[in-house]
Amino acid sequence: MLTKLSRRWGGKAREQNWFAVAIDFLILVAGVFLGIQAANWNDSRKERVEERRYYAQILDDLRADQQTLQDALRRAARYDAAAENTLRAIRSGIPPNSTPGRFAVDIHHAGWLYIPRPSRRTYDELISTGNLGLLRSEAAKAAIAEYYASFDDLRQWDELLRSQQDRYWEETSGVLSRTVLRDAMRFREPNISATDAAKILAALRERDRADDMLVSMAAHQERVRHDSEVLAEMGQDLIERLKPLAGS
Repeated sequence: MLTKLSRRWGGKAREQNWFAVAIDFLILVAGVFLGIQAANWNDSRKERVEERRYYAQILDDLRADQQTLQDALRRAARYDAAAENTLRAIRSGIPPNSTPGRFAVDIHHAGWLYIPRPSRRTYDELISTGNLGLLRSEAAKAAIAEYYASFDDLRQWDELLRSQQDRYWEETSGVLSRTVLRDAMRFREPNISATDAAKILAALRERDRADDMLVSMAAHQERVRHDSEVLAEMGQDLIERLKPLAGS
């Protein structure tokens, strides 16, 4: 194209038709400008598609977190009830409404703690690839960062929670048989007799620190519940904020 225009300009210049040369030059400049604008528009369109895709993926991660946090609340309630039942058995005997198998499983589950983890695959991808700049809303980026930072801040309790769990299992080691422990891990109720349950209770009562540890577990389960409720509320607020940005 440039070669043809050069020939035309050369001919018109020899004819001293400068007006025609100027018109052709303006057409060339306008064509280049429009081409650049079209390329910029296309790049911007692709970036907006990518931006909406990332917001949609973050929403998927946040909704997965909501399920994880609700599961954490259910587990905390279940394990806290197991600790309460075990503590009651130590102090007053096996409750009449508890089966021998359920009592045995409760002893093991009383020491369980479930610490929820966030689904942050998309956020980590944005940071590692340098694509965080595709998200144009500074307020949205700040809210996303605050949400994941809150998860990280609450991890300061992990070591304490895990150490308490380990100490409880160490204290109750040998109270339950391997068969009972296998069933407990699979949330199955073992088939044991009332006599077996009485022997288990007698062995548990010989563990001097078990009572105090079961009391302490209530505070740790409450920590899990509180943190899960706070994070779930933050996550739900963030979901509502990001929905329009994802086009949903």
